[in-house]
Amino acid sequence: MSKPVFVAKTLLRLPARDAGVVSSIVRVHSSKIAVSGTRDKGNPLSWVSGIFNPKLPKLDRREPVRLVNELTGAHTLRFAMGGGSVDIRSPSAIAADYDACEALGLQPGTSVEIGVYRAGYISVFKYYLKHPEWGLRLATHMGAGGLVFGIIGAALGIASIL
Repeated sequence: MSKPVFVAKTLLRLPARDAGVVSSIVRVHSSKIAVSGTRDKGNPLSWVSGIFNPKLPKLDRREPVRLVNELTGAHTLRFAMGGGSVDIRSPSAIAADYDACEALGLQPGTSVEIGVYRAGYISVFKYYLKHPEWGLRLATHMGAGGLVFGIIGAALGIASIL
């Protein structure tokens, strides 16, 4: 597994207006979120500067992250947001909703070890294949099925021409 962006030591409860399976956000300290437009998305080597500048490895707003309970290995996927109205005083604290706490097997307000990793395209796709919200899960399954049938149709079309 890759190196975590940071390891959270404190887990806080996310307010009810931010909570929910559909929004799926986790709030982190504002120092962990990059200012809009500071990351060079057009440059494929922009990640190299993060190796030499320890202040640079920050998360983009709404970037998918994997939250991993480092003690048990339980994990879930959420979208990173800044502190917002939640008073996150420590840079090593995060605020998560009930469903995220349940998936990680943790209680809010306790001392924890949660690794915050960047989530790749495949891990986001796997998460939505097993999403707790039935409508999102069905839409992902239908999209994946359409992709498979489209590839089969294209292959048969090319084979019929040859």
